[in-house]
Amino acid sequence: MRSAVVIVWVASACGSGTSPPVDVHAVEDCDSSWMANGYTQCEAACVDATIALGAMGSACEATTSDGTVVDCSHTLTFHDAIGCCASDAPRVLFAECN
Repeated sequence: MRSAVVIVWVASACGSGTSPPVDVHAVEDCDSSWMANGYTQCEAACVDATIALGAMGSACEATTSDGTVVDCSHTLTFHDAIGCCASDAPRVLFAECN
């Protein structure tokens, strides 16, 4: 009986926990802090102004989804992507480190 319970537990543990990859550049509504400053469209990694503006990671040269090169003075990590948020009113784009 114990071996059956272990097999079921192992099978369920292996089959769960997989989630689809997150698109860091998916356009979403900005949070209320961004909106109060005129930004309405944020890429997923930049939706939360507190996280975006509080980035403390190392500097890097980065590129936005529209191809603009940005010098990030501080970076944040969003899922597996490292970069910074670059404002281009009314949008806030995520620039990924090159």
